[in-house]
Amino acid sequence: MSDSALQGLIENERAMRKLIGRRVTYLNQPYEIIDFVSDEDLIILSAFEEEGMQEDSYGRAHRMVPKQQSLRFRDAEGHPTHVWEELAFLDGPLHA
Repeated sequence: MSDSALQGLIENERAMRKLIGRRVTYLNQPYEIIDFVSDEDLIILSAFEEEGMQEDSYGRAHRMVPKQQSLRFRDAEGHPTHVWEELAFLDGPLHA
């Protein structure tokens, strides 16, 4: 995807929401994009295989949940971050 197409993607909330449900690899681990948080410029990934311990509201270990990654997709100036270079979409490349 070209730099201008990627810039257009991150500026389009509807297009970013369409990424939810897509399978990706990040740091050589399989994930699924499960959420898009526009006001914090984050995409949230959930792992298929790894699990982590989720704490309750008091900080006590409570239950096992899929490992998650919160990735900032846009910097303070509104440009794509390096995270796009580390994501590989398993169902094919992104299209402009």
